[in-house]
Amino acid sequence: MNYILFGIAAIILLMLFALFDARKKKKQILKDLKDSWGKEKTEPINFDKASWYSTYVKEKVFHTLSHQTMADIDFDQLFAKIDRTTSKIGQQFLYNKLAKPTGRLEELEKLKEQTDFFITHQEIRIKVQTELIKLNSNESYSVVLLLNDKLVEKPSWFKWLSIDLLILAILLILSIKVSVCLILALLLITFNATYLNYWNKKHLLIFTKSLSQLNILINVSRKLVKEKMPFEADKIKDAIPMFRKFQRRIGILYQDFSQNNQGDLSQVPLYLFEIIKAIFLIEIFTFFKLIKLIENNQNDILNLYQYVGSIDIAIAIASLKESEQICEPQFTEPHKGIEIKGIRHPLVKNCIENEVKLDQKSMLITGSNMSGKSTFLRTVAINSLLAQTIYICFAEFYSAPFFKLHTSIRIDDNLFQGKSYFLEEVDVMSTLIEAVKNPDQNLFILDEVFKGTNTIERIAAAKAILSHLNREQNLTFVATHDIELSNMLAEAYELYHFTETITDNELIFDHKLKEGPLKTKNAIKILEMSHYPKEIIQEALRISKDLSS
Repeated sequence: MNYILFGIAAIILLMLFALFDARKKKKQILKDLKDSWGKEKTEPINFDKASWYSTYVKEKVFHTLSHQTMADIDFDQLFAKIDRTTSKIGQQFLYNKLAKPTGRLEELEKLKEQTDFFITHQEIRIKVQTELIKLNSNESYSVVLLLNDKLVEKPSWFKWLSIDLLILAILLILSIKVSVCLILALLLITFNATYLNYWNKKHLLIFTKSLSQLNILINVSRKLVKEKMPFEADKIKDAIPMFRKFQRRIGILYQDFSQNNQGDLSQVPLYLFEIIKAIFLIEIFTFFKLIKLIENNQNDILNLYQYVGSIDIAIAIASLKESEQICEPQFTEPHKGIEIKGIRHPLVKNCIENEVKLDQKSMLITGSNMSGKSTFLRTVAINSLLAQTIYICFAEFYSAPFFKLHTSIRIDDNLFQGKSYFLEEVDVMSTLIEAVKNPDQNLFILDEVFKGTNTIERIAAAKAILSHLNREQNLTFVATHDIELSNMLAEAYELYHFTETITDNELIFDHKLKEGPLKTKNAIKILEMSHYPKEIIQEALRISKDLSS
């Protein structure tokens, strides 16, 4: 009797400990969520997996950033700055949104409404995040793999499985009186339980993470649709019967989804069921029924994914708004112009703010190296992108039409394809020239056109290309060292420059954009400051004077 009482007491203590541990973990999760609000993530990002949704899901969009533009604006670093998502689903959804700017104001205004909701409803936000965090394991990245067009093909022998089971049933019945039938039945059972079951397990393993995480995604969504939030949930509610079918079948394939395998006697029925499944090929039939169910209902799964992803990114943007000095962009009717005030680069600490107002003209910027030209170009590109994706700008004021963004800032030799720097420039520039044909407004941002070739041909080609890009209502920002372009393009381009001063043999950059062409030349002076031999400096000054006269 004492042993029984001791056992009961031990079970009660274990249950109390488990309850206490669960509450402690929940309390820690709540604390972590509150402490992380308004702060950048510290955990590393798997950018390859974060991009899966953007890669695998084909959708009609206003614009998609090219690989060149993503490299030019340091897209991964920008994403890491913006990413405050709670789940890996939301992280993938945010990556896709940043890579595909919209041209629809209604879409951005809806996002603002959703973002502001979580700023003003902290309790609901915390409650939602405690659900979203269940999808924060690296395995959650794999849900999107279920959205591929064709998941797995049935093997050619699948049609014979019904005959396999029929023969097995007949042999088992006949074995009651004919002993040789029992031997044949055992051979067939061995074949089913080993070869066929192994084949199925091997193919099922590919989908283990995806299916298990989709199961969690369904459960999380069921909780989220109960909350009153400004997100369209009707499609999710309508699809719940299909999701129940999915979960019933997934329960047959993965017993550990609903059971805690502790190796005690309570697990014996499960082990017996595993043997029965292997012998009678239950898993194989269930697996292909499940795959067919998923393939026939991928739109419902996509809706589920987008529902959870849109909630998560709204919370992420709300967190960003709470911690950064930003503005809400204003969008105008199509016209050749842009106005920005107090604009800064979000990745540059203590970035110097600048302002620009263009009307019926593009912008040509001159200035020395390190003066701020390239950083300014990236600043404009990034804020244009953020305006048309998450409806914010790192600026005091931003007003512009909707643009399709194209850039050529950072170009390298392509050693693997045997291309020179110049040929890489030619390829990149051709994509920009092709973009002129589309009916929407383009924003072209370029740093040094054709710097991989000789001076005369570079200037000639640059002038022709910049005039071409500037057609219609397209807007072009270009930085150059070629002062000659300032005179050639003065009618179509506003001239701006960055400059530096030399004080006590020290270069001082203020990184402020100034109107007008660059009038100072400090390159040879910088060589002198760097203690180049006097004969080099004197010859350089003489040649410079001759070329300028």
